[in-house]
Amino acid sequence: MTRKIFIYSGEIKSGKTTNLFRWFVNQQNVSGILQPVIEDKRYFYSIVDKELIQLEISREQAAKLNEEEIEKIGNYIFLKNGFEKAKDILYRDFVSNYNWLIIDEIGPLELNNSGLEPIVTKIINERDNFNGNILCVVRDKLFKQFIEFYKIYNEFEIFDRSFLNPK
Repeated sequence: MTRKIFIYSGEIKSGKTTNLFRWFVNQQNVSGILQPVIEDKRYFYSIVDKELIQLEISREQAAKLNEEEIEKIGNYIFLKNGFEKAKDILYRDFVSNYNWLIIDEIGPLELNNSGLEPIVTKIINERDNFNGNILCVVRDKLFKQFIEFYKIYNEFEIFDRSFLNPK
């Protein structure tokens, strides 16, 4: 039987990342990445390394870089090397022995084979090789698209307040 993927979903800016920060400090052996917004810019946070990795940049910063170094989606400009570092962290944590691997967040870029792809697909497809639980953070509006894109129709469980606030 294939291992289930845990999915934590909610609206944009509903506190998903903040809730996960609060949750994982009381857990043992948690790995992966979170995507906090600090001073209106997105970063990756490596849970294991306790390190911030710049992801989002301003138009002024982007103007100083080559087009190959950035990824644009809507009004957002991201550093490609931020995604590369995050993918390396995810893969390293995936092949290690952790209780939880968090991927925050899978969004429009990933659903268009960019951003954290192809490592997210690899992790999901090879999840039976991981001894712990895999938790994917997905915006509520992309939930159905996420399920269809990764073909995990009956192979997921909702990660909700019962996990965040155990009795």
